[in-house]
Amino acid sequence: MKTYPLTNEEGKLHAFEIANSGLGRKGLVSIVEKIPGVVLLKKPKLLSWLREEEFCRFVLESQEFSIEEPFGDNSRYLIGAVPPGWCSQLEVVEEVFSNE
Repeated sequence: MKTYPLTNEEGKLHAFEIANSGLGRKGLVSIVEKIPGVVLLKKPKLLSWLREEEFCRFVLESQEFSIEEPFGDNSRYLIGAVPPGWCSQLEVVEEVFSNE
């Protein structure tokens, strides 16, 4: 899957985006669940009309992450650390998505 890296001034990955065409919110969560050691904190709500911007939270190696769809209706999902910034675990998450 194509990822769209977002880097800081130093060129370090601080978040990335993926296209949401063909991949629903539940499909995205199923990819997250494949990452060894991930603990899901928040999943998308069952009601499809409820379009929360942030719809998934998970932890990998004590680092929390958020997945959101800006404005609740965007062509890409945004995946990043909480609080925002570079962390080695983010590179692991990005690699999993790029290999899907």
